[in-house]
Amino acid sequence: MFDFFKKNTFSIIYTFFLGIMPLMASSSITYWVIFHEKEIQTWALFSWVLVFLFACLSMAFALTPTTFVALLSGYFLGWQAILPVAITYGLASIIGFKVAEKIDGGRFMALWQHKPSVQQLIANLQKQEFKIIIFARLSPVLPFAVSNVLLSCAKVRLQNFVVAGFIGMLPRTLLSIWLGTQAQAIKTLIQHPSQGNSTQFAFILLVVVSVYGLFSLVKKALQAPQ
Repeated sequence: MFDFFKKNTFSIIYTFFLGIMPLMASSSITYWVIFHEKEIQTWALFSWVLVFLFACLSMAFALTPTTFVALLSGYFLGWQAILPVAITYGLASIIGFKVAEKIDGGRFMALWQHKPSVQQLIANLQKQEFKIIIFARLSPVLPFAVSNVLLSCAKVRLQNFVVAGFIGMLPRTLLSIWLGTQAQAIKTLIQHPSQGNSTQFAFILLVVVSVYGLFSLVKKALQAPQ
């Protein structure tokens, strides 16, 4: 275990950083947005292009949560936010994936070279990587940037990462944009994004489906012939 932390120190610190940064950065952005709401509502196309370019980098490096971006986009742009949000998510995921790949440098997978049982488990899981990516992205609980790192270190194929990631992110993205379109005030939306029994049920359902799906795939991999 000590050897694991020693060889992956920077990757672990980077992952921890990605886990806590969204909470810190989104608080500052929330404060600014609340006091500039009327100005934001007058923004032209070019301003929104810049916003989504910034969001692409901010989500990739965990400065803003993906749900936060979708909520605000839905509030200010309505359903026309779907396309730019989807493109932004895709670009952010690729950036996060590639940066994590450079940081890890293959060290995570190399740790298991002398442990055949672990290698076999990983090999079994890799056969199901498309489904694993979908379930990992489906959960509103697992941070977007952290899952980028974990999936990158696990050496999933980039094509599967992008396509399955889009499929997995779509339900919670649509839900968040819809919540944004229904909000009457930006402050209420940000402070109580899942207000309402139906919304809370939807979020809980996504978490349950995600956890059950991942658990089933891991269980199947463990029971597969060695």
